[in-house]
Formats: sequence, structure tokens, C-alpha cells
Amino acid sequence: MGAGKSAVGRALAQRLGRPFVDSDAEIEAAAGRPIPAIFAAEGEPGFRARERAVLAQLAGRNAVVALGGGAIAQPGAGRLLARSGRVVWLRASPRTLLARVGDGAGRPLLAGRDERGRLRELARLLKARARHYAAADLAVETDGLAVEAVAAEIAAWLGREERGVAHGLRRVPVALGERSYEVRIGWGSLAGLGAAVAEAVDATRALVVTVPPVGRRYAAAALRSLRAAGLPATRFDVPDGDRSKSLAQVARLYEAFLDAGADRSSVVIALGGGMVGDLAGFAAATLLRGLPLVQVPTTLLAMIDSSLGGKTGVNLRRGKNLVGAFHQPRLVWADAALLRTLPPRVLAAGMAEVVKHGAIRDAVLFERLERDLERVLALRDEALVLDVLERAVAVKADVVAQDERETGLRAHLNFGHTLGHAVEALRGYRGILHGEAVAMGMVFAARRSEALGIAPEGLAERLRALLARAGLPTELPDLPRAAYLAALRVDKKRRGTRIRFVVLKGVGAADTVALRPEEILPAGRAARGGRPQRRRAAAR
Repeated sequence: MGAGKSAVGRALAQRLGRPFVDSDAEIEAAAGRPIPAIFAAEGEPGFRARERAVLAQLAGRNAVVALGGGAIAQPGAGRLLARSGRVVWLRASPRTLLARVGDGAGRPLLAGRDERGRLRELARLLKARARHYAAADLAVETDGLAVEAVAAEIAAWLGREERGVAHGLRRVPVALGERSYEVRIGWGSLAGLGAAVAEAVDATRALVVTVPPVGRRYAAAALRSLRAAGLPATRFDVPDGDRSKSLAQVARLYEAFLDAGADRSSVVIALGGGMVGDLAGFAAATLLRGLPLVQVPTTLLAMIDSSLGGKTGVNLRRGKNLVGAFHQPRLVWADAALLRTLPPRVLAAGMAEVVKHGAIRDAVLFERLERDLERVLALRDEALVLDVLERAVAVKADVVAQDERETGLRAHLNFGHTLGHAVEALRGYRGILHGEAVAMGMVFAARRSEALGIAPEGLAERLRALLARAGLPTELPDLPRAAYLAALRVDKKRRGTRIRFVVLKGVGAADTVALRPEEILPAGRAARGGRPQRRRAAAR
């Protein structure tokens, strides 16, 4: 009460060209008497019963509805409202509310209280209803804002959501028989997560795994959406950085999940980048012999690559992703608007994987990036970004559908990863992003493809130039050849003494060749790219 729901509702309805409905006015009209009289005759239980009946009638109207302050706390109200439209919480401090309600005239819950008593009651009600209010799709701080300013903020938010719908929620299927699922790509679509999870998974509880930087921005919205869809949700934070991909961290998650009451009807939600997806996915794959998993990627790399395909795992000191499992998600929910908060370096690192998908399997995507790379990275053309994401995701989805367990075709997705993983391991997974390491590895692999006579001359330079435009490093660190060879010998793609090394045959076409580590990085070739050293080029 006193948050300004009626005044803001009227202003918003006028902006949107929709009718305005006040639920308290509807209750009074149905009862034939004012709300204080209803309380006097029937008490609060009688009023709440009338409120529930009116709420059911209002749900689904194409209108702006101002609800009573306690309406959303009614049994089943949160789920009903979540299915019916968008819920907005007008937030205000108890003192702001006190100033707006004045002496509390006409407000039965404040009747007979002095100013201090009214303030205490308002604070109590806010605390008691906090979890219900927190399930709203949007929270607007109204302290110090005029009615029109609040209405304008809500209208702008609705406009952003509608633009996302106008661009279309892109749906890319991952066809795996009974384990099939969809990657859904939208713009400003995070609020729809809960309903989509409820549709995809028959779960009774959500376990949301994230890292603090992502959690501060997006966990509240994700949890609100899940709770509004009838899924009690608990947040679990893990330390940021690839070093968290460890067996020790998985064990901590197991204990935290079980302490929170996890059982086989619980769904694990991985909210974050590739590290979170790998770690939470491995915990889901192994706890209680497997829990359903939903991936909510928040980085470009995760959206188009690591969140789909079912690969989960953790690192050992000997190498990256050496312990893992295939565990397909039930749904991948990608909100491209989240990319706007990424640091430029992290966004560029994700672009390395987009370039990779074009290089190995989609020449049209590669050529579009050559034409529009800067526009894509600017993230201002929403339709362009969604088009690129959809095309990049489709590459991964098609490969996974044909080769789920990486027995053949799927190995092509490791283009650039052989040397990329070696660089990460030699750096101790510090100071370098995965996409940066892959960019270096791709340029190296393209040059080796040319040197082996598999790729046409000039392809490596074309790839290097595109990655450089994204601000990515393209040359391997100048480390001893022996160190590289030691790292290559523990590559998880090794079969006996040979590694399935991914090469390019042309733009959009990849293959693998079985090479020993010494053949991947021959003596006399510079680690900085695998090219022959100038003084020996003529002899070759």
C-alpha cells in the first residue's frame, strides 16, 4: 500500500492504450460496499476470499491491473499471474510508503495505529511479503520518482521485451531422439526462463549455480522467474575462474545441493559462462546418478558452443576437461541481451568460437563475419546478432545430432583446441581466456593445414585477419617446444601415440589427420604459429 500502483497503473495504461483496472475497486463493486466495511463485516479472511475471486477474473485481461498489496501473496496467485502476463513490483522504502499513506485513513491494516505503529506495520508487511514481491518480472525503485517517470520506465522495459518477441524467439533443435531438446535464443528473454523450464522439465525444485559477478546481475531475475512458475529456487555461488572446474568444487556442490534438499526431481540450472556450465553440468550428471540440467549461458562462447552438446567436465593438473561425462541438457535458454554487460575482452573471446563454427562448417557465416564483424560486436543491431547466434548454434546442433559422442564428425569442433588447450595448461589456466587460446590454436592449425598441403595458400592469413579484427591474439606464446610437446601428450583426443588434429580444407570445410605430437609441432618450426623458420624455408 502506498507504492503508487493505482496512479502508475493509470499512467501506464494511457501510454500503452490499454484499459486500466483497479482490483480493490472491482472487489468493492462486487461486494457493494467499501473495503473498510468488508473488513468490519467479514474480517481479513473474508476480504482475501473476495480478492482471490476477483484475481481469477482479472487474470489474462488485456489490461493494466493495479493489485492490492497482499494480492500476490494469496495461495497460487504468483503462478496465476506469471501465466497471465508481466508482473511489476513498485518498490518503496517504509518511510516513503508512510508519507504516501498519511494517517492511514481507509486502510484497515493501518487503522488505529499512531505514526510509529504505521511505520512498523508497513515494514512488517514488506518483510512478510518479500519473497512474493521478489517473484515479479520487473522491480522499479519508486523513491523520489514521479508517477510519469515510473510509468515511462515500465513502458520502456515492456518495449524492449516486445522487440525481442518481434525479432522472434529463435528455436534451434538438437535432434537426439528421446534426449532431444531446443536451444532458444531471444533478446531480453530472461524473464521467460521459469515458464520454459516448467514446460521442459517435470521438476519440483531448482538449483541455480552461478558465479558472483553473474549472480549480482542476473540471479535475482532468474530466481523470480523460476519461483513465479512454481519452482522453489536456491542459488549456489562458486568462485569465478576456470580453476573452479575441479573435483573439489564438484564435491562442494554435491554437499550444498543435498543440504538444500535436492532429490531426483530437482533441476540444476547453470547460469553463467562455459566454466559454470561445465561444472554444474558435471555435478548434475553424477549426483544421484543424474539430475535434469538446464543451461542458461551468459557469455557468447557459452551461448553458441559449450552450453549445448552435453559435454560436462572438470580439469586436472595434467590437463583440461580430463574428467567428465556426456549429459545433455533439457533446454538451453540464451538471452542475447545479456551480452551487453560483458567486458569487450570476454565478448571477443566468445567471437573466436563463432569464427570457428564458420571456418569448419559454414562458409556463409564466415563471410558474414568478414563483412559485419564490428557491427556484431557492437551489439546494437539486435536482429543481426540473433541471426549470427542462430547460425552459429545451428552448426553445433547439427554436428552433435550426427555425432553425439565424438566418434567422428564432432571432433571437427576441436579445431584450434589442440594447441589452445596446451597453452591454457602451460599458463596454469591463468591470464588467458579460453577463446583467446582457441584463436591462437586456430591460426596455428590453419598454417599447419597449409604446410601439410591440405588447405589452399592464403586461408590461414584470411582467418588470422578476421580474428585480429576481433581483438584476439593470433600467435602462440613463445614457450619451449618441449613444454608444448609435454602438454600435447596428455591431450584427451589422443589415440595411442597420435592425436586427431583438426585441419582446414577450405572455408567451411574441416577434416582430421592422425599426427604424433612431434608432427603437429615439428622441430625447426617456430612455436609462434607453426611456420617454417625463414632460414630453413629454402631447404624445405
